[in-house]
Amino acid sequence: MNTSRHTGMGRREFLQLSSIGALATATAGPKLFAGEAAQPQRLAIGFVELEGGALGNAARISSADGAFVRRDAQVSVTGGGTFAAPADRRAVELNAHFPYTVGNERRVAPYHAWSGSRTTGCAGKTVSFRMPVEEHKVSFSVTSQRTSGGSAFTQRLGLSDGPTTESKALPVTLALRSEPGALKLVRGFYVVVPLFAGDREPRWSALEVKQTRGRWAVHTRGEAAATPAEHFLLRVDYATV
Repeated sequence: MNTSRHTGMGRREFLQLSSIGALATATAGPKLFAGEAAQPQRLAIGFVELEGGALGNAARISSADGAFVRRDAQVSVTGGGTFAAPADRRAVELNAHFPYTVGNERRVAPYHAWSGSRTTGCAGKTVSFRMPVEEHKVSFSVTSQRTSGGSAFTQRLGLSDGPTTESKALPVTLALRSEPGALKLVRGFYVVVPLFAGDREPRWSALEVKQTRGRWAVHTRGEAAATPAEHFLLRVDYATV
């Protein structure tokens, strides 16, 4: 007696489903199940003064600007990069972190400063805002996101419980005092480049920051168009009264 219609799935259907699942794994490879975007391993950060000059490694800034003790910082943020498809974008947003106090407890509120969509390719315009330097530093983080749990195809096969969003944030701290992992806070442009597995640090001397059509951008020297490399650009100055 054939009981397959009563138990839900017969042997033939089970074998077909198993074969399709095995084929999907073999042909699509691990990336199908690992997520849509890689996670950055670290950040490379370059620096050039507001007055211009050669870009260099931000870790080589000789000393912080103590004038920020008496002033807030005016920060402008934009993102850059050229992508063949929206999903090729890997680092999707930059957040600024504002400290505040509740009672005796010190807390930090994230401010979503800039982002780009991995679905539509839309990217935010340059955003400018004021940050307090009351803790002798300003803090940011670069975030990438990926969708895990398999593709729509694997979800239809019942091989996934549905997509979930994972994110990883890498900190960027500009400080007046020495502290682990922090860079020195001065007036200038900070070029933040997310580095993924196998990526090398940019050759800073081959890049420059210049203004084109009223917008600051990172260019390869001698090129009219902005650099296609994925990056964030932070312009830091004294806040105006």
